[in-house]
Amino acid sequence: KRLFLFILLSCCFLTAGAQKKLQTNFGGEHGESDFYINWKRYYNYEELSDIMKRMAKQYPDVCSIESIGKSRMGRDQLLLTITDKRTGKDTDKPAVYIDGAIHGNEVNGVTDALYLAWYLCTRSEYDPEVAEVLARTTVYVLPAVNIDAVDSYVRFPNTENNPREPFRPVDDDKDGLYDEDMTEDVDGAGQLSSMYVEDPSGDYRLTKDGIRIVRISKDDYWDGQRFRLLGTEGYDNDNDGRMAEDDLGGIDPNRIFPFDFRKNLGKSYPLSEPEMRNMWKFVSAHRNILVDVNYHNYGREIMYMFPPSESGAGQGDIASPKAAPGQDQWAFKAPYRARTGYTHDAQVMTQMVSDASYILKDYTPVSGNTYGETLASTYYLLGAYSVLIELWDHNVPYADANNDGYVDDDEYNRWIKMDLGEDAWVKPHTFDHPQFGKVWIGGTPKKHIGRTPPPRYMEDEAMRQSRFILHCMKQLPEVKIANPVVKKIANNLYQIDVDVVNDKTYPTASDRSVLLNRYTPDVLEASVKGGTLVEPGSSTSATRSGYTRPAVLVGKKTEFRTNGSSTTTYRYTVATTTPGSAALTLNLKSIGGNSNLTVKIQ
Repeated sequence: KRLFLFILLSCCFLTAGAQKKLQTNFGGEHGESDFYINWKRYYNYEELSDIMKRMAKQYPDVCSIESIGKSRMGRDQLLLTITDKRTGKDTDKPAVYIDGAIHGNEVNGVTDALYLAWYLCTRSEYDPEVAEVLARTTVYVLPAVNIDAVDSYVRFPNTENNPREPFRPVDDDKDGLYDEDMTEDVDGAGQLSSMYVEDPSGDYRLTKDGIRIVRISKDDYWDGQRFRLLGTEGYDNDNDGRMAEDDLGGIDPNRIFPFDFRKNLGKSYPLSEPEMRNMWKFVSAHRNILVDVNYHNYGREIMYMFPPSESGAGQGDIASPKAAPGQDQWAFKAPYRARTGYTHDAQVMTQMVSDASYILKDYTPVSGNTYGETLASTYYLLGAYSVLIELWDHNVPYADANNDGYVDDDEYNRWIKMDLGEDAWVKPHTFDHPQFGKVWIGGTPKKHIGRTPPPRYMEDEAMRQSRFILHCMKQLPEVKIANPVVKKIANNLYQIDVDVVNDKTYPTASDRSVLLNRYTPDVLEASVKGGTLVEPGSSTSATRSGYTRPAVLVGKKTEFRTNGSSTTTYRYTVATTTPGSAALTLNLKSIGGNSNLTVKIQ
């Protein structure tokens, strides 16, 4: 008996200790140690896939994984769906879609997208804010769109700019050969740089510290050793005197989306690459996606697709928001005025620009481009509010010692020395090249300095981006019926006013999706017990007594779109047959949530 009691009590204590409860201590544990990830490194395809699969397995109540298709090289494009499954299907909730690395060399987008998934999953049982958001919204996370190029960029020596495009062979130098002159690590140093030869009339020289090779300016008298640039590190495989002029790929994957496609930029046809085609099919099939965010780099910019202006000639005419000095709120500067039918979209995007500017701090909002980019296509063809984030910038603001808004060479070198321990440059060295003899290789930044952040800066940026996306999720529509008011207007005839409220920034459908007729309307249905619902006549609105806003006269079934940050009053007229026991029951079905209300009429 004693042994049985001991075992029973032990099980109780173990069970109690294993229970996870929402954390009320702001400085306490929030699940971070439950699923450890080293955020100070970049991951290749196998590592990324393993992390995503383990995440879905460890957090089955909030996370699912699927392949949306295969890349050109046969790799699965893995996507995570994150929502609280216990509160409904992912497709029945308003959603944000996130992806990274449409351009394969922009791998910090992979990190930031994966970090968001990790942040939400690990905090789902600890953080009340995350738990509430996942209960009513969904986020779809595709960390790596251009997965073949991402894997190559992380796994092998590369410059900061390659590989960028999908692995479709293209004859970039027009010599009849395809991808025959690629960047190559000729000295086996594990880094790719530039190659130079000594030349007394060359335009380059070593810096005094011997770390960089820089162009000699016109004002710089230099009688020391000079160098001539041969090109990017590699071999002249086609004997045309150039290196790396026909590298992997050649079709810009962010110029082949359907809206405003231009062949001179896309070099092919819309959605020609399987990776982009798979991504587009997924997003277009999920009409619950109200917000689309694509991570690129670099420049620290928040690029929004604003609605077309009244003065513009075509759909692609976009707005240019400007901030007045001293203003927190971003506003559209004259002469911009949203075209008729796009007023609410302009208001929504203005508010989100303001919020993003505050959360991301040193990021600059700019208006987006069309030209076959995702940003324009997801807004103009799908009706989703579209944002493109240009991550990172090697001109780090904290290196600007004199606060003049520009990081000069001395400030930049000091940052590298003090923050990175001088581990930022491929140090110039000689090498016996089989084609060119003695060459100098080096003098350029290492791969993860310019376009992508050094490892120590990765998590800080990923955290800020996650906070921004979480804010977007919190501002997805949440629609409720509230504030019933019953008024007797005649014998056995009653007027009932109710409010449909959405205090979030985003509407249940954008202006653009309404114009496209590509949305699911909100539906408000009414039924009466102990009476009859009087259908409205030709008049569709009336003034609500004591209120400045009008009341919309409605009947049994009403379809509409609920704006963001809005309250709309709907008025019903009921003729009762059993006075004192009649009731009006309302059922609201919306992407912003379902709501029910019964109003007693007496």
